[in-house]
Amino acid sequence: MKITHVKIRNYRNLRDIDIGLAETVAIIGENNSGKSNFLKAITLPFLTDDNTYISKKLSWIDINNETKKCYYKKIILNQNKIRNDEITVEQFAEFLPTVSVEVNIQASGAEEYYVKDMSYAIEDGEIQYGIKYEFAPKNCADIFRVVKEVVSQTEINDANLKEVKMNLLPVEYYNYSIKVSDGSNVPYDTLRMFKYEALEAERDDFSKTKNQLGSKFLVDLLKDRLSDQDKLKIEKEYSHFFEALKEISDINDIINWQETSELKGAKKFFSHINILPNMPPMQSILSSVRLGYSEEELSMQGLGHRNLVLLFVLINSLLGKETDIALDVLTIEEPEAHLCINNTRLMVSFLKAFTDKNKTVQLFYSTHSTEFINKMNLKNVVVLHNGKAYSFADELEDEDFAYLAKNPNLDLFKLFFSKKCILFEGISEELLIRSYIDSKETLSDIEVLSFHKGFKKIMNIWKKVNEGSGNKLGIIRDYDNQPNAKKQHDKYNDDKEICVRTTEYYTLEPEIVNTGDNYKILKNKYGDVFGWNDMTAVQLTEAWKNAKATDMFTICKDLASGELEGFQMPKHIQDVIDFLSQESEEVL
Repeated sequence: MKITHVKIRNYRNLRDIDIGLAETVAIIGENNSGKSNFLKAITLPFLTDDNTYISKKLSWIDINNETKKCYYKKIILNQNKIRNDEITVEQFAEFLPTVSVEVNIQASGAEEYYVKDMSYAIEDGEIQYGIKYEFAPKNCADIFRVVKEVVSQTEINDANLKEVKMNLLPVEYYNYSIKVSDGSNVPYDTLRMFKYEALEAERDDFSKTKNQLGSKFLVDLLKDRLSDQDKLKIEKEYSHFFEALKEISDINDIINWQETSELKGAKKFFSHINILPNMPPMQSILSSVRLGYSEEELSMQGLGHRNLVLLFVLINSLLGKETDIALDVLTIEEPEAHLCINNTRLMVSFLKAFTDKNKTVQLFYSTHSTEFINKMNLKNVVVLHNGKAYSFADELEDEDFAYLAKNPNLDLFKLFFSKKCILFEGISEELLIRSYIDSKETLSDIEVLSFHKGFKKIMNIWKKVNEGSGNKLGIIRDYDNQPNAKKQHDKYNDDKEICVRTTEYYTLEPEIVNTGDNYKILKNKYGDVFGWNDMTAVQLTEAWKNAKATDMFTICKDLASGELEGFQMPKHIQDVIDFLSQESEEVL
């Protein structure tokens, strides 16, 4: 059973998200793009008194800012009508913002028993299951009354709006609800079979002090693993401990003044004093246990090791061994935090094994690490930017996933979130571009990535993700005698966000040789070294291509060190570099 689709409306900076989801969801994005908000939002439909300590009711700050601005603008434009009762409560209700998170759930076979009360439609012969969290006014008339009082006392404008904006949107008159997607009620016994666990990024405080290391979570984990027979064995061992204590301590030696007492019967009275086992609750016994590593307390380990061990314990303890849970949503913020590369890979392996073993668990995690992006299952990826979300499961076809998976240098973070990025096709282009960039300090902020041919899908997604960001993408291609492919790629060229340039010749080498005085410069510099002295431009080009990357490496090394005075970059590459070098207005 899995969540296959989510719709988020007006939750914090997530104004309008409607995307499909894979079995495991890897959320990537820049800082402040909405990753943490997405993880919080996905858990809202599963809030119950049994599985949360946080308030199920949202607050004023949880409502999307742009939505609130639209609401306030309507209030300002209609304040005279509100004062004069020219707007009804029903009309006013249409102004009010609401927050909602709706998830579609896929179930099959025996799983359908758990979601039978969540069905709301039939599409293409399949029953649709879903639940919806909504934070909305419980009585619009109360809010209308408050707003009317505010606008009757003062004229509202942009200048004084900040003084009264919370009174114009009094969320104390809002309430939350969790219902089936069609608006019908969800039985409590059904909802309690769905739960969530959230591990936020702020784990450092937990791992600092000795008395916190593993206390609650390790105890929970141990308790979940103890059977009734295990508890009976612990109680018996506890009794044995006290018998040994009685024998060692000898209570008669502790209280022995009766031997010299003149009181008759004193010895008989004190002989009945004894030590009895006082079996504490299992919680108290287990609370004396702390986490350790290599025979040392965990507090003695480095921050990375502490976080790694703690995550292992937390994940196992949170999920326990419950058998009456239909779906357990687990969200983790930045599981790679403080981890070295080897421990990062260990965490990746652990999460994969964990989700494979626990079929009722659906994992959602945010990350800034390419190690957590599975090239063989890119359908898991959701890209967030500026509160908007794009799911690879929605945007790409099977052939596109195959294209990306075969790319040896796939780095989605650099591709989508670099301020300036160049995509190219081969090793020769990489050597030339990198050496040129290295020779110019002003170009150090340009990211360079190698990709296979066929950039159309990448540019489609890039444009969606980077709309209004001010980021720029440069595409450098070989002509390869494919005029139709050139036309298809040129359609994306706008010289504002994307610059696409293609060689005039078949590949890169003749483009270099026939640019400016490059033929003479290369022949004079490397004639003796590469045997180019008596070659024409065409012959030199062919010899260079046959040498593959060997000659290119030498030339590029000299270019980076400034030893090729007068050498010019081919026009198609220089155009892209010039495009990226231009200052652009970044939209914040």
